[in-house]
Amino acid sequence: MIIGEYDPSKVDGLPLQWFWDRQVYIDFRGDLYISRYNVTLGKRVEIITATHDMSSGELGPTIPKKVHIHSHVYVGNRAKLYNCTLEHHCVVACGAVVRNMTVRSYTMVEGNPARVYKEYIDGAWRKV
Repeated sequence: MIIGEYDPSKVDGLPLQWFWDRQVYIDFRGDLYISRYNVTLGKRVEIITATHDMSSGELGPTIPKKVHIHSHVYVGNRAKLYNCTLEHHCVVACGAVVRNMTVRSYTMVEGNPARVYKEYIDGAWRKV
């Protein structure tokens, strides 16, 4: 499912079919960047880049958010990404909800909300 107008510049030229094949729910309304270099998205990943202002108690105007996915990133099946940055060489576990955070390089996150689970230190993955 695509929300907003498809913009190839936001996804480093990846074709729309790339997202359809993976059944990715992607929102083009906010600040989105996906590198084309070794980014692996599992099935049914949700990338949400906008929300609504609910302070008045009603559905207010759309507020853009950001999702930046850098090179060499793996995002597992059914993960949800909202207002986050995934730096290079990081891993998001299946079903994780990454919200309002920056996942540093060589880090693995999991859970809802996502928390750092492992870090790649001195050639091995170590629990945090």
